Amino acid sequence: MLLLLGSGTFQSRETHILVLQDELSPGSPISVILVIPTPHPPQYKAGDMLPLQGLLSSSEKRPIQKAPFFYTDQIQLAGQDYILAMAILVVPNTYEEKTVHLDVQFEKTASIASSFFAGLNLPQTHNFPVSPRSFNSETIALGPENTDIKTKPDPQKNKEAAELWKLLTSTDAGLFNTAGFTAPVDSPRRTSYFGDRRVYQYTDGSSERSIHGGIDFGVPRGTPVRASAPGLVRMARFRIVTGNTVIIQHAPGLYSLYYHMDSLSVKEGDLVQTGTELGKSGSTGLSTGPHLHWEFRIQGEFADPDLMIQAAPLDKERIISKITEKLGKTDRSTEGR
Repeated sequence: MLLLLGSGTFQSRETHILVLQDELSPGSPISVILVIPTPHPPQYKAGDMLPLQGLLSSSEKRPIQKAPFFYTDQIQLAGQDYILAMAILVVPNTYEEKTVHLDVQFEKTASIASSFFAGLNLPQTHNFPVSPRSFNSETIALGPENTDIKTKPDPQKNKEAAELWKLLTSTDAGLFNTAGFTAPVDSPRRTSYFGDRRVYQYTDGSSERSIHGGIDFGVPRGTPVRASAPGLVRMARFRIVTGNTVIIQHAPGLYSLYYHMDSLSVKEGDLVQTGTELGKSGSTGLSTGPHLHWEFRIQGEFADPDLMIQAAPLDKERIISKITEKLGKTDRSTEGR
């Protein structure tokens, strides 16, 4: 079921706001779709940024996350041309409330008086439910080397952390994936799960709590690691904490991450496809044994990899199918014409 949140007017025509996912829970991606009618579609490329944004907040209006809208496609419904715009958000894995608020509005710095978007009836606010979820707990005893990685002050480690956060919170233009996601290895064996509540025990007897942001696959050293979807390699390098690391941009603000690899087969700036080998699994960085850590970030926040596969937040065919189901027959996609 596609949730139709509301509509406004654009040159006396309805503009629809829809959320693609059927259900939401902590870790769920949220694909917000704008279906905007137009007699003269503007010339955008997939992934171009638009002067619109989605804001997620709690039931008490506490800000959670914001994301820009980007252009995805042009379609026809009953002879009318529309453009599709998307913003991708995520319910944080720590979220405990039963509802979230979604605001769709113009960016505060946007000048829209004479733009294509001047007629949109915004802002709009909508609420939708969030199902509760529980997570596993685990305690991990670290040896001297891993204890040092976690606790020893290191300017290089701080520099790498700042670079990582800057990348994962960036929303650079570019839509590289319009289909689903797949697992990066074939093995079903998992040693840690998304959202695990961890306690790290250090060699001096102290401890620290942490939340695991991805899935750990217990695969032997040297297992091929493959891209989960098409994208642009934004990082391919060794980092102190995550070892040999690859980060792929799939859409503005949406990244997949691959940690602790033994070796790398791609470089920054490479365009990859689903199944492209990124490197071999290993145990580099903060690691207690050979495995692959696989993670997703949306606007900097962890997203559940299993839900990324199930929800397919960028799947063009699914989006158009759901729009057709909710709004009527889609004559065709006009992207690339």
